[in-house]
Amino acid sequence: RIAEEAQQTKANVVAKVSHELRTPLNMIIGLVDLMVKAPEVYGRPLPRAAVEDLAIVQRNCEHLAGLINDVLDLSQVEAGRLTLHRERTDLAAISREALDVVGPWLRKKGLDLQVEIPPDLPEVYCDRTRIRQVILNLLSNAVRFTEQGQISLVMRVRPESVVVTVHDTGAGIPPEDIERTFEPFCQGRQQLWRDQGGTGLGLTISKQFVELHGGRIWLESEVGVGTALHFELPTSAELDPAVRPTRWLN
Repeated sequence: RIAEEAQQTKANVVAKVSHELRTPLNMIIGLVDLMVKAPEVYGRPLPRAAVEDLAIVQRNCEHLAGLINDVLDLSQVEAGRLTLHRERTDLAAISREALDVVGPWLRKKGLDLQVEIPPDLPEVYCDRTRIRQVILNLLSNAVRFTEQGQISLVMRVRPESVVVTVHDTGAGIPPEDIERTFEPFCQGRQQLWRDQGGTGLGLTISKQFVELHGGRIWLESEVGVGTALHFELPTSAELDPAVRPTRWLN
């Protein structure tokens, strides 16, 4: 009981601090965006060196904002404050939205994209924003760890659920790291995986979101061959509340 109360207190503090950090950071991002995209409001063009420096500030602010949002989402789940806004959702549509985000990254790395979505794909009763974030997290991870080959997004219909699979032809995950993949801040023991950046929270948050919907997420991987991440969502609404994800104890 004491451990649970301590965990709850920690989650509440993290959620409050994350929220307080996000407000001034959003102001900084807004001002930097204005300076980069509309420098004429200052009466004269900015020096080229200043524009380049502002672009660096902009990228780092966006990275920091993403990290804060990830920590805030994770803390809200652990504190039991995350509310799902469920509706009948077209998974194909939100998948296309996620693909639009990672599209430039795919083209920059020269990776092929394969998408398989059955025409009879049923709508899923879920939180559109959260599940789109799950798909985006899986796609981003796949692109981050793949230097050549292809990324595939495949959906399969089961009797009462839909399975979404994101497969890559990247370096793969060693067997000793597979069990730890969904733990917070896990980036693998080998330097190869640590060099790719990221916060190590994307898969943890994805697991939490999927389990809050009454679904499950798992992966298959082979070093040198690639990784396949799957998640399954029920197509109909649950009558009973979904069991909350197990908290991680460090």
